[in-house]
Amino acid sequence: MDIIEFAMKMETDGKAFYEKQATLTSDPELKKILLELAEEEGRHYEYFRRLKDNPNDLSGGEALAGSETLANVRNIFEVLAQKTDQKPFGNDVVSAWREARTTEEKSEAFYKEKAGQESNPNKKKLLLRIAKEENNHKQMIDGVLMFLRQPADFAQSAQFRNFQSLEGR
Repeated sequence: MDIIEFAMKMETDGKAFYEKQATLTSDPELKKILLELAEEEGRHYEYFRRLKDNPNDLSGGEALAGSETLANVRNIFEVLAQKTDQKPFGNDVVSAWREARTTEEKSEAFYKEKAGQESNPNKKKLLLRIAKEENNHKQMIDGVLMFLRQPADFAQSAQFRNFQSLEGR
């Protein structure tokens, strides 16, 4: 299996995971984050599919920047930060988000590794851009994990402040 096919599979699996988790959560804000992540994985898949069909057309990679997703998730985190009466979540919820973080970590490492092996500078740049997106997903998930562990302290957490700064805020 070549890198593009493997990447398409990874993105499809990620999208399916986030969609499944969205059906399992009852918290509306967490559901929104999961659906944002699923949508972003879908955009990654579509980009790779287009690249597979036309390997020399690397255009459109800027659409992978995820700035809209970051803005949406930041807004969701602001809503979460206002929840002062939220009780801690169960281990099953935390476990699912830890699994998501591990997946994003592996994806980031995969794209960085493949970028290091790529001789075409444009493809290398594309792979590094996607690795950065996977890192952004990790940071989003870290914020969610902080919220899940200590919902009452989330607004004062370094994780919340660090997430806010991802967009230079």
